[in-house]
Amino acid sequence: MRYRQLVGLGKFSVLGLGCARLGSLTASSTRRESLSLIAAAANAGITLFDTADIYAQGESERLLGEALRSTDARVVTKAGQRYTFPQGVLLPLRGMTTRFLALSSQARTAARAVRAKTMRRDYTPEYLRRSLLGSLSRLRREQVDIFLLHSPSVPDLRDGEALDCLGALKQEGLARCVGVSCDDQATLAIIASDKRVEAIEAPFGPNRQELLVDLKRAAERGAIVIAREILARDFDARRPGLKTALSLCLAEPAITAALIGTTDVRHLHQAVRVIGSR
Repeated sequence: MRYRQLVGLGKFSVLGLGCARLGSLTASSTRRESLSLIAAAANAGITLFDTADIYAQGESERLLGEALRSTDARVVTKAGQRYTFPQGVLLPLRGMTTRFLALSSQARTAARAVRAKTMRRDYTPEYLRRSLLGSLSRLRREQVDIFLLHSPSVPDLRDGEALDCLGALKQEGLARCVGVSCDDQATLAIIASDKRVEAIEAPFGPNRQELLVDLKRAAERGAIVIAREILARDFDARRPGLKTALSLCLAEPAITAALIGTTDVRHLHQAVRVIGSR
């Protein structure tokens, strides 16, 4: 594994594990398999783990909190997306829902579609602080390494309240580093030069190089830049181009680290081997 030494964050692996599907109702892996995956990543030298309060209704964070207790890991979490009323009502029925979805790939696909259409956003200071405290409880930490706004749009950032809140949360000691996880070029263009944004997570890879100009602007002022969706969709080791995508990310000086999202230990080890072969 290769590492970068970052001021205030220490040892930072150039390869990170994206944990969006860990514990998800729409994933096929069991809890034991998810814990084994996290342990395998840590044993392979990965110190960067990316999650969010919304992932698997908080279960992704709970799994990381359990699996990383005795490791020197760096955890990124995010907030700003929230459950709709129907989703909140279903949370107590999580176990029953998981068993049902495990039996049907069609049900899992339908669940993903409904979730994507009904997600709400909330970047008010009150909600962000409450969300971060909940994340810290699930992660079993007093402070998260990197805390990001989760996919805000340009209007969400326009009045500056959400970005100012990040600074307040850092000042309070709840996060070591703060920033934004963005989905589009318009949002990235706004935050690339904003000194309040110390870390940026954005899509980047062979099919998303149009974002590189703004990512370079952010990196030049010292921001941490984490590339995600490097294959433009969930990690699939069978697709050609994994080595190309990782090599592109890690050869670019503006990119601090690249994330892969997988629930399969074999896929994880393949990505680690790619890093080791460079």
